[in-house]
Amino acid sequence: MSQMQNVERQLREMILGLEIGPGERLTERWIESRFGASRTPVRAALLRLETEGLIARDGRGWTVAPINLAELGQIAVYREAVEVAAVR
Repeated sequence: MSQMQNVERQLREMILGLEIGPGERLTERWIESRFGASRTPVRAALLRLETEGLIARDGRGWTVAPINLAELGQIAVYREAVEVAAVR
């Protein structure tokens, strides 16, 4: 798995698992230090998550997108699956 894929996967899990909540800011520096990744793969991962609608870019960085009620049920199902997998 490439560095970009690893960062993308982990950020997606953190967002969908609500470890990083809606409206929270993400900085490239924080992501780089958190995952030990360099800037190019971090930016590529952020762009992919943006296309999925999980994050949005503003003038100064990235923000986790707000959750709508339709997505809330999907997140609960995803979180349950992650927690069950973690127990195994």
